[in-house]
Amino acid sequence: MSATSETIAIVNTPQLLSVNISNVTKLTASNFIMWSRQVHALLDGYDLAGYIDGSVIVPPPTVTTDSVTTTNPDYTLWKHQDRLLYSSLLGTIVTTVQPLLSRATTSAEIWTTLTNTYAAPSRSHIQQIRHQIQAWKKGTKLVDHYFLGLTMRFDKLAVLGAAMAHEDQVEAGWAFGYPFGFRVGPKLEGREKTPTLPEVYEKLLHHEVKLQTIAATSPPSFPATANAVNFRGGSSGGFGNRNQLRNKQQYRSNYSTPNQTGVSRPNNGMSRGYQGRCQICGIHGHSARTCSQLHQGGFTSHPRAYAPWQPRANLVTGSGYDVHP
Repeated sequence: MSATSETIAIVNTPQLLSVNISNVTKLTASNFIMWSRQVHALLDGYDLAGYIDGSVIVPPPTVTTDSVTTTNPDYTLWKHQDRLLYSSLLGTIVTTVQPLLSRATTSAEIWTTLTNTYAAPSRSHIQQIRHQIQAWKKGTKLVDHYFLGLTMRFDKLAVLGAAMAHEDQVEAGWAFGYPFGFRVGPKLEGREKTPTLPEVYEKLLHHEVKLQTIAATSPPSFPATANAVNFRGGSSGGFGNRNQLRNKQQYRSNYSTPNQTGVSRPNNGMSRGYQGRCQICGIHGHSARTCSQLHQGGFTSHPRAYAPWQPRANLVTGSGYDVHP
């Protein structure tokens, strides 16, 4: 019994691939770098990156064999695959950017147009990004927003072939955050080895969390208020001067009465009687209760009707102190 061998021919037939790139962040006028990285990495995983970067050569539309011209099947396959990628790329671009691609007919033309628009290594473009980095301050921004804006501009310079030195990037990371990053900077400068950007971001983020915790746990501060009292002077008959003079006289009468030994001692004031002014006749020495005009009928007291209490404000006005009486 003889053994028979069987050979199976395997034909590698190219197939069309439909790539779903709906999860890619849509391209705007400010995120071309991250968008291009996502799209290129995804297509490279399907071995289709050559369709956009030009590494796949477009085959001729027709072939001629024995003087007979026929459609090139390789071109047909390329065209169908390129149409699928063309449609997928347009779906990842916002409508405000799509008009730039009105004349692009292939996926490679879309890629080239966007690269020349947002990543052209011109001197004016590079200078513009450098000015943006210098003007990008933290201010009231959160650390996430502040540091993301810096790294995005660092990456733009790198794509344009004018990358900043690593030390300059680190210095800009905390120096442009002054005064917020001023407390973090000396800690980073003290190192022998220049820290990485993620380390700078971590220090700034921890400092921000610390400040937020202190602000949340500290008691609320109320604005200090002060009530100003203005003393208006005038003639010797003014109300304020009379009260001050009366208080001084009362103080002297109580604490300046000398005794027989020549030592001042407090006086209870009973020997001198009432030292106030009568509210009826205006004469010092007695009160309204013992005033003669009250008992002679010269003054009639009318009871005041009851009225509920109401808040009021008193304004005292007058001239300044009379320095030349």
